[in-house]
Amino acid sequence: MPDEIILRAEHLSKVYGKGESAVKALDDVSLEIKKGEFTAIVGQSGSGKSTLLHILGAMDTPDSGSLTVEGQDIFSLKDEQLAEYRRRKAGFVFQFFNLLPVMTARENILIPLSLDGKKPDEEYLNALAEAMGISDRLSHYPHQLSGGQQQRVAIARAMIAKPAVILADEPTGNLDSTSGKEIMSLLKKTIRQFNQTLILITHDNSIAAQADRIISIKDGRISS
Repeated sequence: MPDEIILRAEHLSKVYGKGESAVKALDDVSLEIKKGEFTAIVGQSGSGKSTLLHILGAMDTPDSGSLTVEGQDIFSLKDEQLAEYRRRKAGFVFQFFNLLPVMTARENILIPLSLDGKKPDEEYLNALAEAMGISDRLSHYPHQLSGGQQQRVAIARAMIAKPAVILADEPTGNLDSTSGKEIMSLLKKTIRQFNQTLILITHDNSIAAQADRIISIKDGRISS
């Protein structure tokens, strides 16, 4: 389906704290994401972009508003179903990689499937590893990998369950500029290759400029 809307957020609001110390992290945010689209969300520190990403990934809940992913109303789900959504429908890429040190690269990649009791599609795993340039690193442990290689493993982990959407939180923030550029180039190429949908938050305008669409957030509201 051309221009299929895969994610729709409507009137999301989130307040932290109470009374005079209350902070409005999100203020009536609505957006739509199309399948296969690469969207960058930009804003200064404290603008609400991380809160928005966490809500889109169901790691946090809004005070009001709704989130629909592939036609499913996410915040009407019970806790167990929400955990299922995070495993199956949302792939996460974090700034600090979040790999388990006692597991090999291969085992780290397969965590979302292992938690679901699913066997890996070996052909897809090998294609992902090849696309990320880590085919010869799958038996290595995180401490045997460079920062860039660890982030490649983390991206493969985010994609292994073929989620509806990949959510990347400053994915180059913990890398030097050369590794960061490599990771962005690989990430873009790989989501295109496997027709994945990417929402990435960044404060780096050069990274945002590579996206199909840029959404700017200021003081918890979409400014452009």
